[in-house]
Amino acid sequence: MPINFPSSPNTDDTYTSGGSTWIYNGIAWRVVGSTSQVTITPTNSFTNIVVAGQSNVVADNSTDTLSLIAGSNITITTDSQNDAITINSTASGGGGGGDSFTTIAVAGQSSVVADSATDTLTLVGAGNTTITTNASTDTITISSTGGTSTFSALTEVTTANNLAFDQIYLPAITTLVVTNSGAVSYLFDQYSGSNPTIYAIGGLTIAFKLQCAGHPFAIQDGTATNYNTGLVHVSSSGTVSSGAAAQGQVNGTLYWKVPASISGGYRYQCTLHPVMVGAITVKNIVSL
Repeated sequence: MPINFPSSPNTDDTYTSGGSTWIYNGIAWRVVGSTSQVTITPTNSFTNIVVAGQSNVVADNSTDTLSLIAGSNITITTDSQNDAITINSTASGGGGGGDSFTTIAVAGQSSVVADSATDTLTLVGAGNTTITTNASTDTITISSTGGTSTFSALTEVTTANNLAFDQIYLPAITTLVVTNSGAVSYLFDQYSGSNPTIYAIGGLTIAFKLQCAGHPFAIQDGTATNYNTGLVHVSSSGTVSSGAAAQGQVNGTLYWKVPASISGGYRYQCTLHPVMVGAITVKNIVSL
């Protein structure tokens, strides 16, 4: 007598007929015994394996096999006796399996190479550099505390001849060292006598190295009015001023970029002592 099994059974479905019981294994019906001898206990298993962001792994039948595959830096060990699967990371350093740099290269310097997975890279701030770490934001800030703000503080400025920056700021046809004799006269190293007549050439620059403390030095026209055109003063600390701001200085270097359009009588004057005055004769270069 034929047995009429269910036409569309599910895996682990049972069917009883004539005192015998069958179970469907996903492929065929298999007899498991009489109803008086067999108790059917449903078997629990996962037919779907879900991994976030990946396609689901779905069992195709009750005998389908799920394979675990070790990827990069991963090892999988099975223990059939204890029914255990162990998954380990074999990566070194980098917080456990991530990418990291084992070599830090700096152009012109020796490379820094990690000696082990737990080696530590130390950043050191030298000179005018500070390094600040922030553990909460995982940031490292490297800042410059700045060098000197004046030329006089630079060790490279002074030479064996004691030549400071203010003396080489502009090219000049000559540099006259200006001193004073009390509150009576100015003295110039390339001229003799007190308050001598100085000569300049239109279109060229003449420089005055001022060493006359207490006697502000000014350039004026023939009417005793300050003449500011072409004046540039550079202090010994590197501060540059021009025009009217360059007048009345007692140290540093005063440059006069004599306009090519002028000639004739000009003068130098101490703004505190009227007797400290002398002539500056400007020559036209084409008439020399």
